[in-house]
Amino acid sequence: MAITSPGRTSRLIYTALASSLAIALGTVTSATASMAPADPATDPHTQLLGEYATYWSADHYDQTSPETQAASAWRGEVTDAGRSILWENDERLQAINAKGAADPVQSKRALVDADLDWKQTFPDALGPVLGEYFVEGLADGSLQATTDLYEDLDLSMASTGEAKHEFNYPRPFLEDRSFGQPERLNGLATNLDITRIDPWTDPETGLTHDGTYDLVIDSFSQAFPSGHTAYAYGEGIVLASLLPELGPEIMTRASEAGLARNVLGVHYPLDVVGGRISGHLNAATAYSDPAYLADTIMPAREELTAYLTEQCAADGHGDTLATCIDNVGANSDRGYTNEFTDVVSTDPVTDRTSALAAYEARMTYGFGQVGPAYQAPVVPEGAEALIATAFPELTGEQRRVVLAATQIDSGYPLDSTSQGWQRINLAAALSSKVTVNEWGEVISVEPGQPAASVVMPAYNDDPEGTDSDCWWATEAPAPEHATS
Repeated sequence: MAITSPGRTSRLIYTALASSLAIALGTVTSATASMAPADPATDPHTQLLGEYATYWSADHYDQTSPETQAASAWRGEVTDAGRSILWENDERLQAINAKGAADPVQSKRALVDADLDWKQTFPDALGPVLGEYFVEGLADGSLQATTDLYEDLDLSMASTGEAKHEFNYPRPFLEDRSFGQPERLNGLATNLDITRIDPWTDPETGLTHDGTYDLVIDSFSQAFPSGHTAYAYGEGIVLASLLPELGPEIMTRASEAGLARNVLGVHYPLDVVGGRISGHLNAATAYSDPAYLADTIMPAREELTAYLTEQCAADGHGDTLATCIDNVGANSDRGYTNEFTDVVSTDPVTDRTSALAAYEARMTYGFGQVGPAYQAPVVPEGAEALIATAFPELTGEQRRVVLAATQIDSGYPLDSTSQGWQRINLAAALSSKVTVNEWGEVISVEPGQPAASVVMPAYNDDPEGTDSDCWWATEAPAPEHATS
């Protein structure tokens, strides 16, 4: 990737982006060379995505040398059980790529998202008014705690563990995905009709964005799962924790960054689904220490909301953040929008309702259920922390009920081994009105609201409606794989 602006700042940007790309593509750089690779048998990413092995029987990827990598990368066989779903995977990708590559706006946005830079990807999730405040605050140092938080996350949000190497699936734009053995693809095409999107230099920033096609080939980076998508969802979850008031819009923007991998033709839809699962796992791992929420997330949230409130008040949009959001329509029809449609998200995003629909559509990418439907909800361990700032009044167990009530049905691809992560719909959860009865039971969860809220009974000895202490100091870890 070329950076056209000269000077130290541009060199630092280039270094950061190059390192991020290396992690997302599953390659080893000098910064990561000392890290021992995870054992696939215990690697959580490989385990959560294990259903993919029923579709594709991977050859061993030998990382001993460049020669062994070239001879073993992207090899395996399509199973009889996986032939139909992987054929559908190919067809859906080609349709998304053909339409997206022909759209100069969407194709440029996809190139920008390929940079793995949260400062470029997420501002427009807040809408034009709050997004501009956000960009200005990052640039002038007003949001230092937010910046420090993301820098401390380093590149962990792009991690897919050993899953890429373990599944060893060929990239869709390879000239011959069978490497001269078409029978191993079990009837799938050896070459897909993929349009590569040329690099583009943004005249406003001087940054050149490219689709990383050459980097993928040079690094023998496998397709499944998508590290870029893991990064987008992981970084999006963090921002949604800092600003849950616009969490549904932020998460939908993350889903657009996942879709961008299909627009570029560098990943299949199932890669994006797998990347979403990895991204959620990465965020939950970061949040697994309760002190992280109290000592890192909350100070950055307080800084961000105070800054946005101050800017809103100065421009006459209201004296509170909630009033400002309503005034500028950031959670309605004047917030995050885009006109892109495809065979998966068939309607443009014009408001929160359509954003929630687009997000849910990208959870399954139009695939039918391949496993049993209507199974009991499963909420992964630690998932409750991901909606803690949206529902500080609730206990961890109550938030688990919210996640169970808003998750999608069972049985879609990759669900069987995901331990519930495939079903978790954070955009829906973060838009819910939650009603709790006098015994502390969640009796109603209504997604699709303009703001997340909790209705609790007013106790005589507690006018605020709850007698709990700080949520980050009092909760014990929830039982593993608990259900509602």
